[in-house]
Amino acid sequence: MFCEQLYLPLGRIVYDSDKINFMKKIYLLLIPFLSLIFSCENSQKLLNQGNYDEAIAVACKKLAKDKTDEKQVLVLEDAYKKDSEKDLARIQFLKQEGRPENWDEIYYTYAHLKNKQSIIVPLLPLFIKSQQRNANFNLVDLNADLIAAKQKAAEYDYASAMQLLDKGNKADARNAFEKLNRVKSLYPDYKDVSAQIDQAHFMGMTFILFKMQNQSGLPLPPDFESELTKISLSDLNRTWLEYNTQYVSGRNYDYTILVNMKMIDVSPEKADESTYTESRIVDDGFQYVLDDHGNVKKDAGGNDIKVAKTKTIFCSVTELHQFKRAMITGTLDFINNASQQLMKSEPLVAENVFTNNAARADGNIDALKPETRAKLGTQPVPFPPSPAMVLNAGQALKGRAKDIIYANKNLFY
Repeated sequence: MFCEQLYLPLGRIVYDSDKINFMKKIYLLLIPFLSLIFSCENSQKLLNQGNYDEAIAVACKKLAKDKTDEKQVLVLEDAYKKDSEKDLARIQFLKQEGRPENWDEIYYTYAHLKNKQSIIVPLLPLFIKSQQRNANFNLVDLNADLIAAKQKAAEYDYASAMQLLDKGNKADARNAFEKLNRVKSLYPDYKDVSAQIDQAHFMGMTFILFKMQNQSGLPLPPDFESELTKISLSDLNRTWLEYNTQYVSGRNYDYTILVNMKMIDVSPEKADESTYTESRIVDDGFQYVLDDHGNVKKDAGGNDIKVAKTKTIFCSVTELHQFKRAMITGTLDFINNASQQLMKSEPLVAENVFTNNAARADGNIDALKPETRAKLGTQPVPFPPSPAMVLNAGQALKGRAKDIIYANKNLFY
């Protein structure tokens, strides 16, 4: 229980203030795993290695089960003393340096120190029998310092974020977004922080417009463009990337993904007819065996001798093969709108093929092979209209375009 409440281990490392919030989140995700790892570690070894945070975690876990474990008490006392001195020395240095951007680290270092105290307090008192004394942890009230550092950190991050937003570029807006979120994590209702976060996010966004262009010289079906732009790209959106399939008025698009159709071809309607005949030898009763005088021969028992008789049957089959194809070819172009430069172009091909086979028989169908007989009963059907086939080819084009966009998603940032 106590180890799972372990402090944020930020006092041991000098972090770039913009990364602190990220590291906090990572740490919270790791807590359950750290607890399992620490339970297998040797606290004295960790202490000797200078891994004070880890040594405290292991000692706390063991003392939660047995407060009389003198070895763990001594490790905890020594590790806390050394780690706290390091934290306080770091805070003193940061304050003396006098840089306003230091307040983030000062605040999180105080929080780290306070959190360590909070997991030790429930274990107290811890008695060292061999020395006939209680362990000394020099616990101090950090609330006033923690609150002051928290306020100054929020003030600095908010003011710094406002300066970054005034620069009006994406990189600074994204930096401001991180700072404002750090402010919000400290004070959810700080000034207009929520509105400023939304503004920073919008300013830092990269917007990408997906659209089409018909250079084939042929008219498209009325619903073609609306169907094509129904492509779902929302699953490709990221924190700083948004794909739009419909133009949003007033939005500045950084990139365009252009479906550039260069050829639309619909083949003629083909109906090829072929005729063939199949045959089969079948039984056709029997006939008597005659001798040289035309009399029916007899077997040894005096019975008439007869043999099976066969005949060949025939069936003529006429097959009709219907075929029509619509094909769209072009490119998928990735364009940087600021420079009007073509970043990349990928070939784009899609087709819709209509086929139908019909067959009819003339003759004795018993002469047909099973696979041939299975073809019977099919009928010719009307050819689909060309606009419908082009529209269906557009559906295939849409799927192919999305695959290419996904494969090239790292073009944008």
